[in-house]
This record gives sequence, structure tokens and C-alpha cells, in this order.
Amino acid sequence: MENINTEDKLNLEEKVTVHNIAGWKIGFHRIDGVGDIAITPEGSTRLSRNEIISQVQNGNPLFTGIDGTGNHATLFIDDSSTRNEVGFENQIIFNDEKAGKIFALKSQAAFEKEIKDYIKTRAEKYAVMKAIKRLGINNYTKIRFIEDYTGYKLM
Repeated sequence: MENINTEDKLNLEEKVTVHNIAGWKIGFHRIDGVGDIAITPEGSTRLSRNEIISQVQNGNPLFTGIDGTGNHATLFIDDSSTRNEVGFENQIIFNDEKAGKIFALKSQAAFEKEIKDYIKTRAEKYAVMKAIKRLGINNYTKIRFIEDYTGYKLM
């Protein structure tokens, strides 16, 4: 009997959500089609998997981050199948969950080390300031360090 692969193939035309962690509008040229793509500050859009994969394969740093493997990217692909397809399974991306864990650290030295490890780009520096407000973090010493490290003031 013939061995049939029952594993579903990834539908490249299916649209998945991509989130912009930056506080400014970002845009880039579409590869799989005509025109440009623009994503509002802290906004999201839905793109085909094919478009996302094409952007990653063409090295768009908004997707590939600072190291080409998706770490510290400005755009987060909110679909594990697509992230796996492009090799971003262990992607380091800043989000509120990570912010909560970092701010829960008791030691100021451990906190500062984690911030320096996880907050590297301008978009992440902006995102951590917004996370402080959203999460209602109220720790003067840690917030002062963040302000000095990012160059942004909490208002």
C-alpha cells in the first residue's frame, strides 16, 4: 500500500496577523503583489503567509530583527505555524508578558541585566515605556533606570 502523507500543507494564501510594536507608522514594499504595506503605530494588519515568508527570505529587518532570525523584530508574526516555517520558533520579541516577568525581578542588578538583554532596538525601547503604563508598574528605581536606558520619559 502507498504511504500517504496526511500532514496538512501550510496554506500560503491564508492571512495571519502581524503586530507593530513601534510607536510610529512603518511601511514596506509588497513582494507578493502590487503596492505598499503600511502598519499604524502599535497596530496590526493581516498579511498572507506567502507575503510574510517572502519578506523574511528577502531580509526585511522589520521581520528578521537585528540578527536575521527574528530576534528583536519590530513586527511580530502572531501565528506559530508561520513563525516555524521561517525559523523563528525561539524568537525573542518584547511583549507585556515579558515586561511583567522582568519587572517582577527582585534584584535591581538582575532587572537591569534582563532589560539590556531584551530591550535593544528603538521600537523595543518605545514598547517598554508603553508596557509600564499598560501594566500599571509603579517602581521608581526601575522606571528611572528604564528612562535613562531608553531615552524616553514616562508621562
